[in-house]
Amino acid sequence: MSRLPPTRNSTIDILRGIAIFTMVAANLSAPLLQTEYKVLAFRLYGTFAAPLFIMLAGMMVVITQAKHGSFVHYLQRGLLIIGCGCALDLAIWHIWPLLGYDVLYLTGFAIPIVYLLSRYCKPSVRLGIALLLMLATPALQSLFGYREELISVEWAALSYQDYVHLLFSANTLQRLVLDGWFPLLPWLIFAIVGSMLGTYYVKGYPLTTRPLLMTGLALLGTGVALWLWQQPHLVIRDGYSELFYPPTIGYVLTACGLILCGFYAIEKTHHLALYWPFLTLGHASLFMYIFHQLILVALLKPITALNNQPLLPFLLTYMMVIAVMIATGYGLAIIKHRHKKLPFIVRFLIGS
Repeated sequence: MSRLPPTRNSTIDILRGIAIFTMVAANLSAPLLQTEYKVLAFRLYGTFAAPLFIMLAGMMVVITQAKHGSFVHYLQRGLLIIGCGCALDLAIWHIWPLLGYDVLYLTGFAIPIVYLLSRYCKPSVRLGIALLLMLATPALQSLFGYREELISVEWAALSYQDYVHLLFSANTLQRLVLDGWFPLLPWLIFAIVGSMLGTYYVKGYPLTTRPLLMTGLALLGTGVALWLWQQPHLVIRDGYSELFYPPTIGYVLTACGLILCGFYAIEKTHHLALYWPFLTLGHASLFMYIFHQLILVALLKPITALNNQPLLPFLLTYMMVIAVMIATGYGLAIIKHRHKKLPFIVRFLIGS
């Protein structure tokens, strides 16, 4: 832990690491775990990683505004993250980008949007916008439909002209807004809530205050009750089994409440040594997200024997991947400790 710069918030890095840790299981399971083993407990395990990522991204926009005050900075950062998403689609998945909208795209779009909202809207106004988006989501899903099937178009199977036509079609616009992997509605809500939490933090309120915990518990209880009452038809999309296809109001409230409680719990105990693996992963979260997808596509999927595994072999594979990622993260920490003037793009990818 001593290798981390003292200016970093260890609670945020630990939470990032927990998100990475659980997200890797969800992403590996799509091709590697037999469907019959994707039971409710396993599906729940990776279900809250994405909202945690998005909420932390929104929070960091507010926290870093004193250092990077301009809209241009956050627009550039958002575009760089979208560029990483495009590069992943093209180089690793071999599909045309900007059609399915994975979590990196959502993060890239959310960062400049949240900057504008946090700069020009009071927290109460941001809360109103978040509530409006939450109520609008099921209405728009009902009006336009939530298409469960997502078709990934390999770049070799579609001409550039046909791709451009598809990119600017109503079909792709609906994917971006409503029913892609991580559409703006309702996922932008988590970034907005994160910005409110960031405002709370920069005003000097500790993350261990009782009102924060009580708000989290209230949201969690309300969300779980509503989620169970709604009884949504939760599908497994192309092997991905998280419980947010589609995302419902109950899910959004549950995730927000759970994350607020998580902030409280981690802030209270962040000094414990057991968090070191999560801290290592969270200190280079963007790199870890890209790295685990590279491991999956380049190393694991080509090995036929590793596809559609029973639960125990899958868990062993998962733990091995996590061990490699933690070792890599420790190596990155050493590099950053010894080399203070790395190129900008390297610092962007591995965390400054």
